[in-house]
Amino acid sequence: MAHPAPTVFSEPAHRVARWVLPVVLGVVYGNWVAVNRRHGGPVTGPDVASGVWSALAFMALCVAVVQATRRLRRDLHALHALLRAAFAGAALGFLYSQTGDDVRPVVITSVLVTAALFLLLFYRFHTRTDAERGLVL
Repeated sequence: MAHPAPTVFSEPAHRVARWVLPVVLGVVYGNWVAVNRRHGGPVTGPDVASGVWSALAFMALCVAVVQATRRLRRDLHALHALLRAAFAGAALGFLYSQTGDDVRPVVITSVLVTAALFLLLFYRFHTRTDAERGLVL
């Protein structure tokens, strides 16, 4: 007889993490954007402003992607994986583009990371779905 897997975190912990994680990731992302724009030079106002705006945009988009994927039907594994992978690839592409490097390696890296993450997430969602309830385990 199979026993249900124990839950590691309660529902209130998941609810808090749903909002805390995008904020923490957004702060790290915004700082990273500001550092990439400096190119090792002194901290300037436009660099800080760019970091703050990037952090706010990252947080808003992260919450939007999570909320959008939560509202989708659970059997649409490819769409779930595509939304999350596209967000991660676009975020990485913007971050990489702030270094001032040529556009070609930025696009190639972003597309490769997006494709790899799509495959990983599709596999995860496809293999960990409860067939009866349609929930991702």
